[in-house]
Amino acid sequence: MNLKKTILLINLTIYSLICYSQDYFIVANDTTFCTNLEYGTTGQGYLKSVRYTDANGNNIVIKGRKEVPDVLTFYRQGVFIDKVPQKANKPDSYIRYTERTVDGKLKVYSDNPINIGRSSYRSNAPNPLTMNNSTVSRPQNGSIQTTSGRVGVYRFFLKLPNGTFYKINSKKNMKKHIIPYLKKCNAFNNQYNGDFSTDEQPFMEMIDLYNSICN
Repeated sequence: MNLKKTILLINLTIYSLICYSQDYFIVANDTTFCTNLEYGTTGQGYLKSVRYTDANGNNIVIKGRKEVPDVLTFYRQGVFIDKVPQKANKPDSYIRYTERTVDGKLKVYSDNPINIGRSSYRSNAPNPLTMNNSTVSRPQNGSIQTTSGRVGVYRFFLKLPNGTFYKINSKKNMKKHIIPYLKKCNAFNNQYNGDFSTDEQPFMEMIDLYNSICN
């Protein structure tokens, strides 16, 4: 490999690392890159404040439910936190900003006080720089604080491509909805030999497998 190709490869690697290390939040089709990202929610899970530092080093503070944007996703260092229903069977009721622990065709969300900050099983994360953004900045570091969810309340949801949510730790949902959906994929049937456990780790591994082989 000649010197020019080596330099190009190094530059591409550095650019890739920078691109994928950005904090950001998504509102509709707009993505805002930032540092020092924080947010607060009401008791019903709705946003009441968003704080961040923009590309010019300005500290931005937005307060009040009528003033804060309708953020769909917060992101920091590989962690996605999405706006999802508080209860899977009541999608139009209260909401919670909840960690997306598996990404892909099927998404898994976990709001377990014991496992806050977990970083495993986040595959196929989209590159925000390929989106149609109207607000873009490029910081270096950041932090996120969340107040979503209530201490001691366990939420473990599966989201289908059509937007339907199912509570995973429900035998009825597993038997009637989740397992039949997974078995529609022949490749999954041929490779999966597990017992369809509702425990977090084996379930996330199962969905990760499904996402990797089922279109």
